[in-house]
Amino acid sequence: MNKRRTLITMLIATAVVSTGCATNKKSEMAMMRARNKELTTRLNRAYADLESAMRERDSFNTRLTSAMQDVTSLQAELANQPEPVAAPVGWTAVPGGAMIAIESGVLFAPGKAILRPRARKTLDGIVSTLQGEYGDKDILVFGHTDDTPIKKSGWKDNWQLSSERALAVVRFLSERGVSPERLAACGAGQYRPKVPNNSEPNRTTNRRVEIFALTAQAKTGRTP
Repeated sequence: MNKRRTLITMLIATAVVSTGCATNKKSEMAMMRARNKELTTRLNRAYADLESAMRERDSFNTRLTSAMQDVTSLQAELANQPEPVAAPVGWTAVPGGAMIAIESGVLFAPGKAILRPRARKTLDGIVSTLQGEYGDKDILVFGHTDDTPIKKSGWKDNWQLSSERALAVVRFLSERGVSPERLAACGAGQYRPKVPNNSEPNRTTNRRVEIFALTAQAKTGRTP
């Protein structure tokens, strides 16, 4: 009887151990499958990141190549630009020639487009330079105003006032012997200020007439 009980006990213990081993194996397999799934997900994500990085690299290389081509083109264009030469006193050298700016108050009364008598002496000096140092240049006259709206002077707007002032200077230069074929007048109104129109001194600076002496073919298309 005791032997039978002992045998039964041993069989039950063996069954428990076997069940425990099977359970452990199933748990280990489940953990391995979960780990494998996690690693696969991470691998797929890494592949996606790699592909994205490669696309960004290709895009960057394309932009870099384009930028390098732009730099090369601009360097070549800059190398072909003529160097500004020294300008006479009062003039500013610019590519293709020179420019001189005169405050509108020197040339015109407020709101007017008729040259002051004293303005003629100033312009006579400019005529001498235009016929001498810049005798082969085109002459572009730009009128500029500040941003104060036209109220009492009778002009439609600052464009008209600046245009009439530029035209008055062009006509004077023509009367003094500058060839009309070299002359052009343009009114810029208040739209090309040198400084912000936020004070009276600045507005005075912006009210001006600019006279450019420029290479005809390069700047205006006119064949000398």
